[in-house]
Amino acid sequence: MLEYKLVRAKEKDSDILNSIKLVTMIDNEMDKIFSYTEKEKIKKSVAKNIELNYEEYVLIHVGNKIAGAYLTLPYEDGIIIDEIYLFPEYRNQEIGSNIISKIVKSAENVYLWVYKNNNDAIRLFERIGFVPMNKGRTMIMKYDKVYVNIKDKLDGIKLGYRDKEDNKYIGFDPNFKETFYLQSPKQLLESKIGSCFDQVELERELISKLDVDCRTYFISYPDDDYDMSHAFLIYKDSQKYYWVENAWRKYKGLHVYNSKEDLFDDVLSKFVKTVQNGDFKKVKLYLYEKPRSGISYAKFVSNCMSNRSIKIK
Repeated sequence: MLEYKLVRAKEKDSDILNSIKLVTMIDNEMDKIFSYTEKEKIKKSVAKNIELNYEEYVLIHVGNKIAGAYLTLPYEDGIIIDEIYLFPEYRNQEIGSNIISKIVKSAENVYLWVYKNNNDAIRLFERIGFVPMNKGRTMIMKYDKVYVNIKDKLDGIKLGYRDKEDNKYIGFDPNFKETFYLQSPKQLLESKIGSCFDQVELERELISKLDVDCRTYFISYPDDDYDMSHAFLIYKDSQKYYWVENAWRKYKGLHVYNSKEDLFDDVLSKFVKTVQNGDFKKVKLYLYEKPRSGISYAKFVSNCMSNRSIKIK
């Protein structure tokens, strides 16, 4: 990584800050979307904002040259990285990620914004630990310290199961329900193959060690033709609810919701769509406590369904 230093901006830096902000606000992708009138409004708004707030910016210096700038502002229950920009010759040298790393360590909750079409930036921010909070032309992303601390251990675990003879199966054998046993988190980390039931128990252990309260749920679709089920884990902070998913590959990652009801509605709707002609009214949802490792499929399901049933709207 190149050596850099951070210097608070002064009024004389307004022109370069204005240029940087315009590149961010009207990049190549968005230039095709904004009308001329919209772009003119943005230019006036940016110039006025820089004039009033230039002292809030921090310039990034490499040697005696300006390599870029960043700006953080108060936002909701934390701060938002309103700007982080590096000139092309200083990119891909870990400067940006290093600065973001320092920012997320300095505040309880850190957000940033990015255009939803900027896939390269979104992938970068997701690798660092940011998750999307909304949908729209402009996407707000939040740094999630919980998921950052567990995702590396979840990565590489394949969907399948392990039987009592230590045979490993990618996917699910026809005899799955007769031969499955619930692995402990330690066994799953060794085998790297597990069902959603196994993976939820690893998630539970990892998140509980962070002193974060979490809940686990069991979805059942009791039907003569489609006896399907799934387990998933959620946790919350002061404002949002989070669904952690690692086994269901299509939805792998962290999903953020404003309420528990929104979360349940989304997960259950996705689940019902996996059943041919699925009927939402047939779905059953249970909150379940930590099961004992080594139990069979039948005992696992019995444990889940003997816990509290959740009413579905």
